[in-house]
Amino acid sequence: MTELSAQELLRSNFGFSDFLPGQAEVVEAVLTGRDVIAIMPTGSGKSLLYQLPAAAPGGGLVLVCSPLIALMRDQLRTLADSGVGAVALHSMQEDDDAAAAIDAVASGRAKLLYAAPERLAQDGMQNLLRSIRIKLFAVDEAHCVSHWGHEFRPDYRALGEIARKLGAPPVLAVTATAGPRTRDDIARTLFARPPQIFQRSFARPNLALDFARRRAGPRQIVEFARKGRGAGKESGIIYCNSRNKTDALARELSRLGFDALPYHAGLDAHTRSESQDAFFTRKGAVMVATIAFGMGVDKPDVRFIIHADLPTSVEGYYQEIGRAGRDGAPARALTLFSPAELALRWRIPGAAQEDDAAAGDYARRQAMARLAAAPGCRFQRLLAEFGEESGPCGRCDHCRGGPLAWPRRLSSFALGWRAALASGFAARADISEGEADLPELAPAPIDAPRRQEEPPLTVAEARLLRALEAERLAIAKRRRLAPRIVASEQALRALARERPQSADDPLLRGLEEPAALLRVIREAL
Repeated sequence: MTELSAQELLRSNFGFSDFLPGQAEVVEAVLTGRDVIAIMPTGSGKSLLYQLPAAAPGGGLVLVCSPLIALMRDQLRTLADSGVGAVALHSMQEDDDAAAAIDAVASGRAKLLYAAPERLAQDGMQNLLRSIRIKLFAVDEAHCVSHWGHEFRPDYRALGEIARKLGAPPVLAVTATAGPRTRDDIARTLFARPPQIFQRSFARPNLALDFARRRAGPRQIVEFARKGRGAGKESGIIYCNSRNKTDALARELSRLGFDALPYHAGLDAHTRSESQDAFFTRKGAVMVATIAFGMGVDKPDVRFIIHADLPTSVEGYYQEIGRAGRDGAPARALTLFSPAELALRWRIPGAAQEDDAAAGDYARRQAMARLAAAPGCRFQRLLAEFGEESGPCGRCDHCRGGPLAWPRRLSSFALGWRAALASGFAARADISEGEADLPELAPAPIDAPRRQEEPPLTVAEARLLRALEAERLAIAKRRRLAPRIVASEQALRALARERPQSADDPLLRGLEEPAALLRVIREAL
């Protein structure tokens, strides 16, 4: 297919006058049958890379593997007016809907099929797909294939073998976040032939990054959310690491006059749907959410992102801040953290030395800690995690101050080293080349957190803390460890306050026998 005809398809089927930067060359490679990895930032139009080939003349089916049912539904709605026959197969369908989708694929009426990875693993599904011509196998969210990616899914590891069983059609792997290790894993796992790699810059010229040590109470969040309001309210997303914190913060912000909406997996489907609809339709709405919210979010006028807790990975962080400023107008992001969190990120869990998944998890958490403690440009450090070189952004908290920012930069550097030393893991060899070039000045003093800033525990929280301390002592006796090695007092107080409900909550990482501590928390509810 010529570039002109691809341009005509873009205009006639999708209503766009021209490709976004980076799309045209990927589409051309796909249409000529090349294997392709496309690493493009959030908002760059990755879905068009496999939707347009489905609209191209000629027989064959475009098969898209996606882990996100909500995104499948959204894209089916978008494609309804494009003339592309598209269907989906996933675990949340009624039997009649699944049967209709299978019939559309078998008869050739469907030109594009979205399928969850667990459906593609089924023998019956593979038999159906082998009976027709697959002209493109697209893998969305391709970073899920890698232990080094921030959303590793074991069922993605089988997709390369599934592609071979389907006759080794051309493969397109797309993702918004993949560092060098993840990219190499994608190429090795999904492709039988060397793929052509397209990677757009991860830079976001309209986005300003700020990091700050978290203080007690919501004041930092409120002031940052109101920072650019001017005459009107602004939409934003505030991410929290626990459901309890999400609910409490949404209530407090509503009391202070924000149109704040809670969203997490513990809410019923109707409430989540209402919150999501309100966020998209009400100007100035603020979503307070766990990471359960966000995939596929395409609200162009989100002006700010706040992480009330340190994210678990730079990849997840980049995706989440990428939901701000998608209209190209200035946007801002604030991340709050505590020195204790940084210390936990530097502590190497024993499993990381023996298990690839644990090693990948540790590497991701430590990379985020490095960003929080970076003495130089935040965006320069962030892009370096993705293997991209850049100059200072000129917009982050460190860049904006010019020479006056040096005390803050050195404070960040000292804070990172104190956290590493507190974790028992730091050596001169760990200093990066850029950090070694810092001027030999005494770091600006870092105030120790004041005890009075932390509000006292409630009666229920104090009762839970005592139960956690008893369990910690039991674990210490079983393992013949000092109790503080099992979990610090500060870590137990955080568990008593936040009451995490899932084993993958960041507050439980790095602790000995987290399942036992989680059981105590659940029994206290």
